[in-house]
Amino acid sequence: MPRLNLTGGAYQARSVAVAAQRCLNLYPEPLPTQEGEPVQFAHYPTPGLVPFAQTEAGAVRCLYQSTQGDLIAAVNGSIYVIHENATTTLIGAITPGTSQVRMQDNGQTLFIVDGTSAGGWYCALPSKPHQGSYGELIQIVDAAFYGSRTISILDTFFIYTNPDTTNWYAGPAQFVDESTTPFDSLYVASKTSYPDIIMGVSVVGQTIWLFGAQETELWYTSGTPDFPFQRIPSLAINAGCIAPYSIATNGGVILWLGCDRSGLPRVYQGQATEASPVSTFAIEGAIQAYSDCKDAVGNIFQQGGHTFYVLTFPTTGATWVYDLSTGLWHERKGRDPVTGYEVRTCANAWANAYGRVFAGDYATGAIYEVSLDADGENGAAVERQRSFPHLIGEGSRMIHRQFMLDMQNGSGIAVNVDWSDDRGATFGSPTSLALGTTGNAWPSIWRLGIARDRVYRVTWLGNAQTALMGAFLEVQTLAS
Repeated sequence: MPRLNLTGGAYQARSVAVAAQRCLNLYPEPLPTQEGEPVQFAHYPTPGLVPFAQTEAGAVRCLYQSTQGDLIAAVNGSIYVIHENATTTLIGAITPGTSQVRMQDNGQTLFIVDGTSAGGWYCALPSKPHQGSYGELIQIVDAAFYGSRTISILDTFFIYTNPDTTNWYAGPAQFVDESTTPFDSLYVASKTSYPDIIMGVSVVGQTIWLFGAQETELWYTSGTPDFPFQRIPSLAINAGCIAPYSIATNGGVILWLGCDRSGLPRVYQGQATEASPVSTFAIEGAIQAYSDCKDAVGNIFQQGGHTFYVLTFPTTGATWVYDLSTGLWHERKGRDPVTGYEVRTCANAWANAYGRVFAGDYATGAIYEVSLDADGENGAAVERQRSFPHLIGEGSRMIHRQFMLDMQNGSGIAVNVDWSDDRGATFGSPTSLALGTTGNAWPSIWRLGIARDRVYRVTWLGNAQTALMGAFLEVQTLAS
């Protein structure tokens, strides 16, 4: 029987009549071509969220790995150290809330901002990694600190943006505290290439990316005494940022939700001094239909050889994930145990620490370990779904005699197969197939009717560390 491959091409077209493929809570991984295997991609379950530590009730507003290797969490109105053994230590208090928080340290001082004019706190780091305690968390009152939504660091200088203005500024080199190393009110610069409001700032390599609402400037360390940075002349990125907390970087690459002067939201990726959109037409169509994109939150984490950019839209309840390793997108969602409806994933912040990956809950203050060996979110099963490409027999009707699923067995769970005969617009009642409890099982459905254009879909719910490769299909083409 001919193989029906899943090549990873999900969300490549806006119309389901063109490409109705959905990839929910699954991520595709390509197989090396030199291995000679008959499939090009395997689809694996997205990692599960396993309870690791519990803080206070409220939103986990940020997870951050310090330069000393500690996992720091901002939860509601508190800052915690989440230790490797799952114990927690309270560092101090900030203004409570659910909005995003950002952190950065310079090796000796941790600095925290929440986007408000008075929202800045700092504390001393332990003298040695994992030894000693954090210092008192102090709210900064220096008159030359104006608040900031984001924070970054380059060449020992903390870098901030003055919210809702065209100005940004730098703290003193090797900031320790505001009395020992006070802010300099002259360490302020303006965005000059285009007079749009500054949304955020980040550092990629040794270059400062200064995000305006419609255009992005690039700056470098000049070492001049009046202000230590200068703009790279005649160079700007023709794309701004519409959601400051969507900005995420791993130091070598940066992603964000932005737009240019004439466009609507799309996802960009930048590296060195260049940037380009990475969202597909279908992804952009979905995002541009959301009622609010300005609260989008972006995080980057690496696991299993894949680097994921997780972009969550809290108002809409959607989470899109871009795999930098493959250039492909997938969705991540949970399921409400009462209503049965799809809901946003409970993870609100992500970070690597202690050689593992962690996520923070957007409502409960729980810290989860993100595990490839676990299924579901905090014990609740999630639905996984993958749609297949359109099957069109050169305009003629086809008799579908057998559908045989190519999927890793062993779990014995039930997989639902349904299909659409109206070009992906609607799907019929599903047929349940049981995966084998041993490896040598090929679940099949026979006598599936006649269609001119058919789209198959597989869905399952439950604990199954499996791999979906595709299917085999036996069809007979009719004369009309």
